[in-house]
Amino acid sequence: MRTSLLILLTLICIPAASAAGPWLGTASNGVAEYTANVHGTTTVVAAGSHRLTLTGKWGLPRVTMNNDVGGLSADGGTLVLAERDGGVHQNGELAGTTAFAVVGTKPLRLRTVVRLRGDFGFDALSPGGRMLFLVQHVSQEDLFRYRVRAYDLAKERLLPRVIADKRQRDWTMNGYPVGRASTRDGRWVYTFYGNQDNYPFVHALDTVNRTAICVGIPFDWAADQREISSATLQIKGGKLAIGDRFLLDRTTFEVTKT
Repeated sequence: MRTSLLILLTLICIPAASAAGPWLGTASNGVAEYTANVHGTTTVVAAGSHRLTLTGKWGLPRVTMNNDVGGLSADGGTLVLAERDGGVHQNGELAGTTAFAVVGTKPLRLRTVVRLRGDFGFDALSPGGRMLFLVQHVSQEDLFRYRVRAYDLAKERLLPRVIADKRQRDWTMNGYPVGRASTRDGRWVYTFYGNQDNYPFVHALDTVNRTAICVGIPFDWAADQREISSATLQIKGGKLAIGDRFLLDRTTFEVTKT
């Protein structure tokens, strides 16, 4: 069954949410693997036999609620770590400042620490690692409301424009990330979001052109929350498989049932 793109684009959708927080996992590009482990007040970043010790508590950023890990650029040259004690406070307040450690991998070294006013989470990196995409929390009352922003690591500045599907009326999005897939070259990052009050959706981020498309997925959200919360994404040529029930055409963004 085909679902009209025009109809899908009228559904509420959400940007990526690494707001899940730092996670002690492994970031890999298929060639090298990186870990970050906290020891007291320092963090040791490891890649094979190479080690880098950083002051402070840092972690590889978790990009979905199902513990998918991000932080490494597609070319393998840039690794971004999130501050482990940063982000949303336990009492529900938004953080006043957020920090990210930007590590070069060739050789392993600290390039810079990005400090921002406001509450941000890691989302993605452009293929060469110049552009850092972030999710900005905008509501203390609803922590699943976000805006996607871009930070230029070369110019060391947060770009003013919100990264959003311009066909949407509201550039503030709402939801929680449960699945992710990226193209091998790192240009396209697809994130599947759940939303208990509306249809789930796929947020397709073009990290090269700094644009995004949101596509609603016609799950019966009232009955399929367990299936939605465990759904995975897989790129199959020109298609994006959403669980085992739907295919999204990566060119037209049309959705079909499998």
